[in-house]
Amino acid sequence: MVKILYLSDLIKKSVTDSMGKKIGKLKDIIVSPDSSDPNIKAITVTISNKKLINIPCKHIDELEKKIKLKTTLKDISDYKIKKSDIKLVDDVLDHQVVDIEDKKVKRVNDIIISSIHGHYHAIGIDNGVYGILKRFRLAGIAKPFGINPDDNIINWENIDTLNTNYCDLKLKVPKQKIKKIHPADIAEIMEQLSVNESLTFFNCLDHETAADALKNVSPERQVSILESMNGQRAAEILDRMNPDHAADVIGDSSKEKAKELLDLMEPEESEDIKKLLKYPKDTAGGIMTTEYAYVNQDLTSREVMESLREIAKNVETIYYIYITSKNGDLLGVASLRDILLADPDKKINDFMHSTVIKADILEDRDEVAQKIAKYSLLALPVVEDSTKLRGIITVDDVVDIISPVVWKKKVPKIFGS
Repeated sequence: MVKILYLSDLIKKSVTDSMGKKIGKLKDIIVSPDSSDPNIKAITVTISNKKLINIPCKHIDELEKKIKLKTTLKDISDYKIKKSDIKLVDDVLDHQVVDIEDKKVKRVNDIIISSIHGHYHAIGIDNGVYGILKRFRLAGIAKPFGINPDDNIINWENIDTLNTNYCDLKLKVPKQKIKKIHPADIAEIMEQLSVNESLTFFNCLDHETAADALKNVSPERQVSILESMNGQRAAEILDRMNPDHAADVIGDSSKEKAKELLDLMEPEESEDIKKLLKYPKDTAGGIMTTEYAYVNQDLTSREVMESLREIAKNVETIYYIYITSKNGDLLGVASLRDILLADPDKKINDFMHSTVIKADILEDRDEVAQKIAKYSLLALPVVEDSTKLRGIITVDDVVDIISPVVWKKKVPKIFGS
């Protein structure tokens, strides 16, 4: 039979030995994060002179209405806490956790423990009013007020804790699920946290996930995170971001931090960002990316398709392929659809669109945004000296600039074309 317990019912409860002698009061419960429902490994008991002892679970006879041990205190060896162990009171109770399913940050008001044939597990948290009432010994008034104990329960497997040792907790199931959360949702979670908590959370993401999430975080939070991070890790994350996004982040950082990060980054990525930083932020050059798909005018449709397999690994979009001369002049553009439908042996120069809507590298970004909206483009090439292709601006780079009304009208056309 499964019995459900609340941590608040156990805290400060008297602990007795096998002879019925009181040895102290329960202060904390230690669990192992090796499964989605962590096993209780030990209980921390305050004994005489406020001394603490961690009693292994194997010595616990009962952990319900009363807490009773199977032996006497002198026969117990102190449990050695592992780095990965979690203390339910110190590490989780009253702390914030990430609800992986709802992608929200929640406060833990109580912790739910199950008892099955003498085996104890932490199975969830209560982040609602009932958990608060339990803490104040007022659970009896919940029913008259229509408060359901099950309304705000989050299963343990769907949370990740946010204490200072987050990276050491090894909550395997939640971390796997975090990787499946959309980067925009991860960014939203981070915005709900304090700077220190968001940094702790961010530090446990892999480089790719961190890079995708960082570009969705507010500029102020981006700077706070980067300024507080280890320089080498920050550089590795920036290496994985699109150059335009990385340039925005570095451009908002202090001069000292920017130089440090650029020096630590891969030389090729660093050079791309340095080029972008030369342009004012409110111009096409300031918001463009230098990663785009382009091919030489002499290639056939078949050769272009073969090239795209390699090109696609390093560019932001391959919906548009730009055709250039050997000197880097922009000659035309072709969509992926154009290439797929063309005769494999036909040169791209013969079916490309030679009239190209483009932006000058110093063109105002508001004008660029309106141009993308007006012509329902997914990307806009950026040129210098009228013809030299320097980069592209994708629609997501200007979505916040385009007015809501214009954007609402244009979205169906852009994605319906």
